[in-house]
Amino acid sequence: MTVAVVQASGGLQLNDAPSVDVAIVGAGPAGLHAAIAASERSVSVMAFDKKSTIGTPVKCGEYFPNKQEMLRLLPHATDFTGLFEISSEAISNECDTLRVFSPVGKCFEFPFGAHVLDRTVLEQALARSAERLGASFRLNCRVQLSIKDEEVYVGPTQADSVHARVVISADGFPSTIAPLAGLADDRYRLTKNVAINLQYMMNGLDIESNVTEMYMGGSVAPGGYAWIIPKGRSAANVGIGLRTEFAKCRRGKEYLDYFVRRHPAASQKLRNGAVQAMIADTLPVDGALPRTCSESCLIAGDSAGMVMATNGGGIPTAMVAGRIAGEVAANHVLEQAPLSDYEVRWKRALGEELLASARMRRFADAFMRHDRALDLAMRLLGTDGIKKVVTCKIPGGLDILMNLLGY
Repeated sequence: MTVAVVQASGGLQLNDAPSVDVAIVGAGPAGLHAAIAASERSVSVMAFDKKSTIGTPVKCGEYFPNKQEMLRLLPHATDFTGLFEISSEAISNECDTLRVFSPVGKCFEFPFGAHVLDRTVLEQALARSAERLGASFRLNCRVQLSIKDEEVYVGPTQADSVHARVVISADGFPSTIAPLAGLADDRYRLTKNVAINLQYMMNGLDIESNVTEMYMGGSVAPGGYAWIIPKGRSAANVGIGLRTEFAKCRRGKEYLDYFVRRHPAASQKLRNGAVQAMIADTLPVDGALPRTCSESCLIAGDSAGMVMATNGGGIPTAMVAGRIAGEVAANHVLEQAPLSDYEVRWKRALGEELLASARMRRFADAFMRHDRALDLAMRLLGTDGIKKVVTCKIPGGLDILMNLLGY
């Protein structure tokens, strides 16, 4: 979602613009849940998105821990249990095992229940729910934010804007609203804190449909990991997440092609597969923004850095943050409740896990440049320790070491 912010001149007729209580920029998981939550409280909601169709194109691995795993992963978000109950229509496959490979091929395997989503179906269903509650959508729309006399207007042009009492930025990463609203600090776009994700959607495979695999190592995904997420026995989302600070010998797509065609283990499983489509995206992996609300704006989801940095997961946190943002925005409109309630509430639900995950990612950087060091670290952690890291829990001994070293 591309957003330009300009100071409106005195000659513009923005004061004549129609009004909406809550304007939402971005109709992904955060924006859609914000639209539902605000509409449930009978405030007027308009959501804008640059896509012409909700839910497409898909730009993620579509991996979503099941409800039981989510309650362990985000134990302070029990008030949002309902968000983790995914309709069967939006589920392509079910996995019960996670298999993690070290750079030299050591395998660590443990039970982990997860849905593999059909994200298009999921998001379109959420949009229909929001519409039934009264929310309206403007698609294929690149938004401009205009400010006049401390009032905020949102629309594709100044001449076609609505006056909004609250704006919720759910425009993904990198958000244009967040920096211009004064909510993003200098680290927001630093290369070392951003992962580049590239993924093939493949079919014609013969794989274990219940097992998700993660591969570590500088030859395949420097600074991150590669994945095989099965959408069934014959199809999978196959991708890599890397950081350019660590990527020295290839371009991004070359790493992905190496993983699919030449990696000693993965290529044997993928060699007969056909690529149906490719997607690319960027992801923040340095924790949430220090501030996520201003006098008239809330930032939620990926645009606020609310991504679990040790696994790249952002859909569940976006759902929770979006829900909270919609509720707080509606309370502000109806009861003049402070928008600062948003930060209190999302930090209570998500803050501990997001902070722990970001700390571990920074600490892991010391090992990411050297495959043997990373392999040794993984062996020392063992299966239980790796599971804790993947699920944003700091193993006890590692927490002590990180504190001593200032992480």
